[in-house]
Amino acid sequence: MQRMPNINLTPEEYQIMTTYCHYGTGGEGIICRSQRPDTLYKIFVDYETITPTGLPDNKYKKILELYERRLKGSVHPLSTVSLNDELIGYEMTFDEDDMTLDKIFLFRGSLIKALQDTSEILKYFASEDITYGDVKANNILINRRTHEAKFCDMDNVRMGDYPIDLLSDHVDSFITTEADINATVDAYMHNLMTLQYLNDPTASYDKILSNIKEGKYKRAYKKEARPTLASMPIPEQFTGEYLAPYVKKLRL
Repeated sequence: MQRMPNINLTPEEYQIMTTYCHYGTGGEGIICRSQRPDTLYKIFVDYETITPTGLPDNKYKKILELYERRLKGSVHPLSTVSLNDELIGYEMTFDEDDMTLDKIFLFRGSLIKALQDTSEILKYFASEDITYGDVKANNILINRRTHEAKFCDMDNVRMGDYPIDLLSDHVDSFITTEADINATVDAYMHNLMTLQYLNDPTASYDKILSNIKEGKYKRAYKKEARPTLASMPIPEQFTGEYLAPYVKKLRL
């Protein structure tokens, strides 16, 4: 097994980085610019004090495996990051031209392609025994030059026996136990995102599910997708299929 490199920050470097190089905020930590133009650091912190909380063991094991496997369609971890010899986060790949799906403007044809591409990435993850779980637009990166899609926040995935760390509300309502975290969760969440982005941009997921019960959206998808669409309001009946491959090109 290839040994993962480590970057050991000094207290002064950590202070400068978290004060002046702040790039974004995640559910469990902050994203900071590194000293390189093509990488970022994810640091797990207490938000009130910006004090490092340490890299959780479950995440550390997943990061090591992700470093080895270099999955397609995803951001890649490159090295762990430590402070005073304690692991506090990791370094990951970064492209200045990447924007999250909720921030980039795409014409309808490009948006359909992005949704179809990301559904294929999620199917690929499933073939690698990975469930992404928190499928949503701000976890999807679209490159402005190439329109290539990929997923970020990979440390939160279910990978083999390593569980998801944080569940979104809709994932939590879709499953009964953690054993239910599987590929159907990703298809379900991706379908809700597809319906919202293509068919009902102002509707909440709860409203979209209610609209499905009332028979909306059927004309926007090829007939092959209708059983999947109809199955979505009752999680136990969900077929596990993706809607994105069956989108009609014209808005209906």
